[in-house]
Amino acid sequence: MTTTLNPKEEATAPKFDPRAAKLVSDWAHTAKLLCCRVDPTGKYVVAGAIDYTIQRWEIATGAKTALVGHDNWVRTLGFSPDGSMLFSGAYDGRLISWEIAAEMPQPKQIIQAHQGWLRGLAVSQDGQRVVTCGNDKLVKVWSAVDGQLIREMSGHPKLPYCVQFVPGTYDVVSGDVVGKIYHWKADDSGLLRNFDASEMFSNIGDIAPFGGVINLTFSPDSKRLTATGLHKCSNAPAGNRRAVALSFDWATAEKLPKQECIQKELDATMWRAVYHPSGTMIGIVEKEIGFWNPGTEDVFHLAATPSDIFDCDLHPNQLNLYTAHFDGHLRSMRLSPS
Repeated sequence: MTTTLNPKEEATAPKFDPRAAKLVSDWAHTAKLLCCRVDPTGKYVVAGAIDYTIQRWEIATGAKTALVGHDNWVRTLGFSPDGSMLFSGAYDGRLISWEIAAEMPQPKQIIQAHQGWLRGLAVSQDGQRVVTCGNDKLVKVWSAVDGQLIREMSGHPKLPYCVQFVPGTYDVVSGDVVGKIYHWKADDSGLLRNFDASEMFSNIGDIAPFGGVINLTFSPDSKRLTATGLHKCSNAPAGNRRAVALSFDWATAEKLPKQECIQKELDATMWRAVYHPSGTMIGIVEKEIGFWNPGTEDVFHLAATPSDIFDCDLHPNQLNLYTAHFDGHLRSMRLSPS
């Protein structure tokens, strides 16, 4: 539902301004955080940790609750559109659903979704389906209602890292470690087309893969598919690389200009990027958050944080950005002067 402000309300409403970014909350956990998501109602923010737990913070009070059910690092999270259900995936291969508003949430449903690590998940816009990918090289679509497997897609030559539903449909896109992005049809799981992001992939000594498509997201108008990760890898064992977002025109599959941090060279991977409704892309660059105007190659602003960032997510107010950090802290940055 779209809310229309009257002229007086619009004049006094907080404005999105990344250059005014300031830290507004800093909550600590005892283990590194790998992922975070804000629920669509704006009441809770959750983070997955390497101590096998999910930590839930109530945003208004900072009260923290542990969700226990996984047997390995919790790597990926997603909410139902109404914010009532949380879905989590971990390196134990499990997909777990939780009723997030319960006083002490317990697993509602546990699915052994993949053999080996579950690496990525996404929830459809209508909340009816969840898609996952894992170390078995499979992409799977599940019923969010009863947990039944709806379909399974195979074809990635190497590990798929991330998945996403195409906005407004049950079509799926998935990205893997060697830079292949596949677009799968919803009805019969057939492969419609692929996108080449191989420049985001390198080998360590021509033996081990390094890089790949770490995350996939769509622009607010759904006209741009954006893959994030790394490129310009000069010394993979030493971690020398540059964070990058590589986008494609969704209609034509044309590769668009890359977006990276040129003004300040940092050894970094862009673990995730999100889009603000204005079209501004917000991406992780080591300990900093970068902001890119639509279609521009270089950041127009960098906002520093105290520790390396592994994930980020926007609050429904589109002004508060939450970040999950290697030092175990979950931080919130206000992207507005007020």
